[in-house]
Amino acid sequence: MAATESHRDLVVTVIPALDGLRALAAGLVVLTHAAFLTGFGATGGLVGRLWSRGDFGVAIFFALSGFLLHRGLVAADVQGRLDGFGYAVKRAARILPAYWMVLAVVAAGATPPLRDVVIHAFALQIYWPDAWIGAFGQSWSIATEIAFYVALPLAVLALRLLRRRHPNAPLPVLCVMAAALTATSGIGGDAVVGQDIFYDRWLHSRAPHFLIGMICAETLLAPEHRVTQVLTRWGGDVVACLAVAAGAYLLATTPIAGGLDLSPGTATDVVVRTALSGVVALGLLLPLTHGGASGYRAALSHHTVRYLGVISYGLFLWHVPVFIGLYAVSGVREFTGALLPLLTLGVPVSLGLAAATHRWVEVPSSRLAGRFLARRRHRQSDGREHEHSDAPLNR
Repeated sequence: MAATESHRDLVVTVIPALDGLRALAAGLVVLTHAAFLTGFGATGGLVGRLWSRGDFGVAIFFALSGFLLHRGLVAADVQGRLDGFGYAVKRAARILPAYWMVLAVVAAGATPPLRDVVIHAFALQIYWPDAWIGAFGQSWSIATEIAFYVALPLAVLALRLLRRRHPNAPLPVLCVMAAALTATSGIGGDAVVGQDIFYDRWLHSRAPHFLIGMICAETLLAPEHRVTQVLTRWGGDVVACLAVAAGAYLLATTPIAGGLDLSPGTATDVVVRTALSGVVALGLLLPLTHGGASGYRAALSHHTVRYLGVISYGLFLWHVPVFIGLYAVSGVREFTGALLPLLTLGVPVSLGLAAATHRWVEVPSSRLAGRFLARRRHRQSDGREHEHSDAPLNR
């Protein structure tokens, strides 16, 4: 997709490879949890460290959300069609039904305290120090994502005011924000599991990843801007982008980025990981949003890879409960190995549940939301026509 598309194209243009990138991110998240639960991250040498750093997949998810949602909202705003209520309904329908369904299954199987279930149901678990459900621990990122959903329309409105006065200002402002929030992402570090709040999971700490996607989307409205030209030049060099992303990922497996367990580490660790994961996300995203045809784009656009991306939300929700359930049924203790059986059984089961959830929960809920919003638009249109017909004629 060329960076010179009009803002109208921002809404209708589909980039198939982004589904494939979502599949890649989900795969990384699955690997990191498999490495953690089996102890492979600590015993598997370089491969184990690489798997353990698969938590960078979350940064990729966030960058994708930043790009796709900001692109749509800004285009609607520029065209005077920004509908905050419709946006909220679509986001809720996309995320919550599947989330609540898996949470209900986890609550029935793991029987956590009702308090923790309620906190998770409202996606507030990152704001409590001890609201932890082990079989649903990966769900923290949904709480962060929802915080971004709430903040994004406000950001778009703020950028509208800025754009009217200084049309070229939004891009550098977003870039400065990304840099500043990366530097401050470690605020509240050194948290102790079960005792302290993990502030590194709050939006202020993860915002740089969303901002990476937002910056990529914003450049499509300013094809002549210097930032756009730089990103377009970088995105056109696929090999360099992937090499930089791979280098940042590999560097993150060393002590420079702190430990490879689930603890946030020191404030410095958080800042380093935020920066490196941002580089990884940008390096993987940029060739798809600003580059041309490539083997990388073709691989991620393959129909099988795309389908895995389409059902990746369900895979994200289901894989940890499935992994924990397999340990419980087998009697094998966690952190004692069994990597191959866990992946051999757990991944197909998780994929099957993800496919079923997509077909029977995600798609119907999104369609229901679409029909509701269509009826709402129809009623509003009828109301405007009625007001117009009742208006006195100008003489």
